[in-house]
Amino acid sequence: MTFSDSGVTGHLDDHDEDEFLNQGRPIRNYKVFPGRNIFFCGGRIMTSRDFPAFLIAIMLLLIPTGLFHGFTSPYLWHRLSPAAPIVQAYLFIVTFSSMLKTSWTDPGVIPRGIDGDPPLDPPRELDIDSASFYPPSGLPRLKEVQVGIYTVRLKYCDTCKIYRPPRCSHCRQCDNCVEDEDHHCIWLNNCIGRRNYRYFLIFVSTAAVYAFLTAALCLTHLLLLYHDRQRMSYGPGQVSFTNDAMAKAPVSALVMVYATVMGLAVGSLASYHFWLATMNRTTHEQLSASMMRPHVVDNPFDRGSVVSNCAAVLCRPPTRSYIRRRDYAMA
Repeated sequence: MTFSDSGVTGHLDDHDEDEFLNQGRPIRNYKVFPGRNIFFCGGRIMTSRDFPAFLIAIMLLLIPTGLFHGFTSPYLWHRLSPAAPIVQAYLFIVTFSSMLKTSWTDPGVIPRGIDGDPPLDPPRELDIDSASFYPPSGLPRLKEVQVGIYTVRLKYCDTCKIYRPPRCSHCRQCDNCVEDEDHHCIWLNNCIGRRNYRYFLIFVSTAAVYAFLTAALCLTHLLLLYHDRQRMSYGPGQVSFTNDAMAKAPVSALVMVYATVMGLAVGSLASYHFWLATMNRTTHEQLSASMMRPHVVDNPFDRGSVVSNCAAVLCRPPTRSYIRRRDYAMA
């Protein structure tokens, strides 16, 4: 099996990996990556395997945009102002590029095998009266770290062979431990973690603004048609908004309804995540806190104010990828 650095690949099986390493040929890390990810462009792009949902999400963005610029934009360009379709197109570029950036960025995968031989707790004594036929064995001992004034326990991941850092979770879809994992998004075909959460916030916020702006411009198109028809009529009551505006521009009416619904949905999602940012909390942590009520545990990552929490989430410096996809594997 032959690969090129510009090719597309997931991970190799044991036979292919041994074949490369035994021949002494250099092989890049992404070609032997053990997770359920797919790499493009020589390992520069990293994403997951939920392509159907991701393609649907792209179509939900591209199709109404094409309809708008095919039917509504030319009228607004000449009748209202060229600035209207230009601003709409600019927001589309920001939305689409942040969508791809979120989908194609390493979310913060933690390398495997860092703690391959963890200390074990003493095994329990065998209870002959127990219904279990398996002998007791020692489990990996929990570790504790200090986060401010709080003590946080680190759980051991048997799949990745590491003690998961604070706020790290194992994603079942990608089969990776991800730093500060918020959730796995099938629509973006990637985990949302420390390294791409900011791009995710940019995407959902600009997508909501883009949808509402598109709906407003489509409504403007219909209102202008209605007023033009009113000026041409010879008496009151002879012009109907439905028959003379919406029937004349049905595509604008359809895109307006669609953009309004999508704007409300994505806007609600954006509001929820900005609310989480004010507390410096991930979706996993919020769900855990909700299930533990009324025994709610204090958030050890709270910076004490809304401004400090938002700054910690939105303004923290980006980190380099830990898995170094394009470096060469050790033989």
